[in-house]
Amino acid sequence: MSKRTCLVLLVGVNLFLLAALAFTVFPGPKAYAQRVGISGNYMMVTAEIQDGYDALYLVDVAERRMHVLTIEKGGAGRLQHNDFRDLKVDFRE
Repeated sequence: MSKRTCLVLLVGVNLFLLAALAFTVFPGPKAYAQRVGISGNYMMVTAEIQDGYDALYLVDVAERRMHVLTIEKGGAGRLQHNDFRDLKVDFRE
């Protein structure tokens, strides 16, 4: 390797290390998953219901209902509402 190639390589490594140090010293703002007092107060989670086929479970905390949404089969790509559960009844509240 020539001197110029080594110098460019060392400068590149130093810039990378400087950027890594800057990201460590000056972290970005904290991200909170859910804050208290959200107007809708919903929670979402996905789960596999068949091989390669997922569902979106949406929990409405205020109404205590869990909705199940899936993507329409056939390539349309739209969400369809499959069913819901009344969590008050399920947990006998």
